[in-house]
Amino acid sequence: MRLTGAAGMAHGEAQAFSFYRYGGEHAGFLLCYEGRFLAYANNCPHWNVDLDLGMGRFFDPRFDAIVCRNHGALFTPATGLCRAGPCVGASLERFSTVVEGSDVVVYIPAPTLMWRGDPGS
Repeated sequence: MRLTGAAGMAHGEAQAFSFYRYGGEHAGFLLCYEGRFLAYANNCPHWNVDLDLGMGRFFDPRFDAIVCRNHGALFTPATGLCRAGPCVGASLERFSTVVEGSDVVVYIPAPTLMWRGDPGS
């Protein structure tokens, strides 16, 4: 997923994006934090809802955190770990990023297939 011009974002600025996986469309976001570009799935681990309520605002400088606007959970930007709220100890799904010129490329991993039980049964 290439986000054109995203390398020019300022600290705390975020850009939402969509990606396809598991046969459907999903949401993610890229956050510029302390000069780094961090990408996460836009999905609260407490309850399967978007963090930003569709507003595109993910980072709150008052808390120095990514905020779930549904539940008030606070996530550490550098790790995605929930440090306060109903999902303490859970993490956002993180994606790797690479800066290429003025763009940021987000790598969405392919889904892994998991088999349960003996396939011969």
